[in-house]
Amino acid sequence: MKTAAAAFALLAATFQPQAFTREERSDLLEFSYAWPAVIGEQPRLQARLEAEMAEGRAQALLWAEEDRASRSGDFPFNGHHHATQWDTAGVTERLLSLTASTDTYTGGAHGNLSLHALLWDRASDEAVEPAALLGDEAMAALSERYCAALDAERSERRGVPVSRDDFFGDCPPLAEQALAPVDEDGDDRFERLDVLIPPYVAGPWVEGPYVIAVPFEPGELAGLPPEYRAYFEAAD
Repeated sequence: MKTAAAAFALLAATFQPQAFTREERSDLLEFSYAWPAVIGEQPRLQARLEAEMAEGRAQALLWAEEDRASRSGDFPFNGHHHATQWDTAGVTERLLSLTASTDTYTGGAHGNLSLHALLWDRASDEAVEPAALLGDEAMAALSERYCAALDAERSERRGVPVSRDDFFGDCPPLAEQALAPVDEDGDDRFERLDVLIPPYVAGPWVEGPYVIAVPFEPGELAGLPPEYRAYFEAAD
């Protein structure tokens, strides 16, 4: 019996979802793409990321090939780079919140960075939009605090107060950014919304990306559909 039990445990462990990493390196392109093990629990989500990975690799190869073909002796070709890393911002019984960064170099003066977020309904097996889930009233309240927090962070980085007349003085609309509900304490409920802003959206390249954390406050979650309310909470 012990032998059978041990064999069953080994078999079960063998089929547990595993973290995924793909890495390729050539003179033309360095490519990597990775996601955590929880993705393997959602076949449709994994298939979506696999398709995005294939599309991103094909595009990166095309750009690298075109760039190399256009170079001359005075302007030598430098290999391109494309790296995407997905991570979890929160895993609840119903919802899986993911964030990703994509770091690329395509032959310019410096690389580029893009930020992404994805909220996945594990029951319906499809993506849901955080802004639509929270509703207009909650988004309006969150937007006010998000802009204040963003201005405070920009002022600290710049050493001067932010003015709306500055070139990068506007507050980028909340609903247009990558939004990731976060469960930091692991209690199966999201207590804040992280706003992921890449360079050139809220500030110049030198300022880097911004990640603005906006805690949920009491009353802001009343507009959530009933089936999702148990997975959100106001921050302490």
